[in-house]
Amino acid sequence: MRLATTIRGFIPVVLLAVSAWAVSVPASAAEESKGRAGGEGSSQASVPCGDAAALVSAVSDAVNAGGGTVALTAGCTYTLTAPAVTPGTNGPDGLPVITGNVTITGLGATIRRSAAAADFRLVEVAQGGRLTLYGVTLENGKATDGGGILDLGTLSLVRTTVSGNTASGVGGGIEVGDGANATLNTSQVTGNTGGDGGGIHVSPGATLTVASGTISDNTATNTGGGIANWGTSVLAAVQVLTNRTVNFEGGGIWTSTGDFTFNGGRVNGNTAGTNGGGIANFGSSLKVQSTVVSGNTATLNGGGLFNHAGNAQLVGGVITGNTAHGGQGGGIFSDGGAVSLLATNVAGNNPNNCVPALAGCSG
Repeated sequence: MRLATTIRGFIPVVLLAVSAWAVSVPASAAEESKGRAGGEGSSQASVPCGDAAALVSAVSDAVNAGGGTVALTAGCTYTLTAPAVTPGTNGPDGLPVITGNVTITGLGATIRRSAAAADFRLVEVAQGGRLTLYGVTLENGKATDGGGILDLGTLSLVRTTVSGNTASGVGGGIEVGDGANATLNTSQVTGNTGGDGGGIHVSPGATLTVASGTISDNTATNTGGGIANWGTSVLAAVQVLTNRTVNFEGGGIWTSTGDFTFNGGRVNGNTAGTNGGGIANFGSSLKVQSTVVSGNTATLNGGGLFNHAGNAQLVGGVITGNTAHGGQGGGIFSDGGAVSLLATNVAGNNPNNCVPALAGCSG
């Protein structure tokens, strides 16, 4: 099932307001997640090292009980050779669909789909369900949407890695579905592949919050190598590195019809098949503060930032060393919407810094 479809061609200009710049992150997101894991008085099941059948059984028990904690053995790998749910409403899933309030702790443990197995995603969170993953790696899932995780409820990742997953539709690593919420703290989304949103796809009405961590080396066939956003996304102290799109815009980030706030961190070394090597804005209220946008490459225009629609505000950051190979605006290119700079240094981009010229940006 394709939960959201990228609309090419005419994209309405939507100017959305954001009430505040500040990003509110709990003092200790890890402790908060652990504190509410599985609910009060919930049971905990320990899973023997590498026993995939016992893992599926433990998750099923937690779901049937309305919540619980599944403790994997530290450093062990659990290889799933067949889906626990098939065909499934949204396609087959490696683990039972998460309802209730379930926590899986790993301390370096890995849950992976066998390379010899039929296609299935690893985890699906149902509407109203809540899943917390702490110290777990999810890898090699394969689905239409949400290759690693399909989140239709509430998802929390703490010190967790989502890597090497594939979606033919949206969300190679993670698909945050309509109305869902996902929070990532000190986590990695790396080496995933999708049609739109190679690393993460955020659907309309969904919310993504990322505090610290890295989104890197993801690939999208169409838009948003690292992130494709249609909802509301807030990133703080995040590294968006060496992601790419094959055919279209937003090597690192593509955003449209929703708010996108990036407060601190780096957008570096990303590549777009067309425009917006670092960031492509197609209608969002985009706010980038205290962030370095550098070393990104666009095949056409806007090596650092391509603004097609919506308002982009850049405050207190640096845009340097970006390249528009086949076009203009190595730093910033705008053919619609509005771009404003405040205390932002745009310099040393190739073949020029800003096209058209912007107040605070020369050449």
